[in-house]
Amino acid sequence: MRVRGHHLAALVAATLVLGACGPHVIRAPEEQRSEGPRSEGPHRVRVRRLLVAYAGATGAGSAVTRDREEARERAAMIAGMAREGQLSFRELVTEYGDPPPDDDDRNRIRLVLPSTQDLSEVEVETALELRVGQVSSPVETTAGYVLLLRESDEDAPEQLTSIGARHILIQFAGAEGAARTVTRSREDALALAHQIAEAARAEDADWRALHQEYSDEEGHNGGDLGIFGRGEMVPAFERAAFRLDVDEISEPIESQFGFHIIQRTR
Repeated sequence: MRVRGHHLAALVAATLVLGACGPHVIRAPEEQRSEGPRSEGPHRVRVRRLLVAYAGATGAGSAVTRDREEARERAAMIAGMAREGQLSFRELVTEYGDPPPDDDDRNRIRLVLPSTQDLSEVEVETALELRVGQVSSPVETTAGYVLLLRESDEDAPEQLTSIGARHILIQFAGAEGAARTVTRSREDALALAHQIAEAARAEDADWRALHQEYSDEEGHNGGDLGIFGRGEMVPAFERAAFRLDVDEISEPIESQFGFHIIQRTR
């Protein structure tokens, strides 16, 4: 898919001008930088999570019409598909998983410890009992039925101290550091950022060309931020970047500077 199109051209024709902020703009102020990763306990696992929601479950969207029993059967079917190995768990999450009620982080690799708060107690208990590569049976939660896959423990996101990344920044009127020439609304900026993220994932994508044409920042390095450690970037950007696998491209991530499409490079 190419970003250039009549709809996209209409969105950006009057506003696509390089802003006055460079890559340094997303770096956290010196006094707010942390001194490295948080210290965690030794009992930790990394998991991918697949949610099958049903009508009436917490956070279920209006498009979800299946009932509780249909969701249970669907989750069991997907678990069987995962164990057969015809599709990777990541592909199953993308094709069959429902978006979680908080934010669409369906392919995030989660670090789970006994003290983890953003998963239910039964999910944490199940995750900590899995072997590497094992897929759980469907686990019922208030949001629906959940499948968990335990990933390898190597290079766990919370154990990483530094990564490399590049980004494309799409600003909107009122965003911090946005030039006066940036007049698009937040909604238009988000729509444009989604289209650029999709285009960046295409097989024939040219990241540097996309950056040159659409990114609201100065510089000719394709938005390459080099290597940076924890605490060096603003929190929203850092959280998203450290969750990515190498070469993975994020969905639009909002910070005070606008929307970032991030690709982890190392």
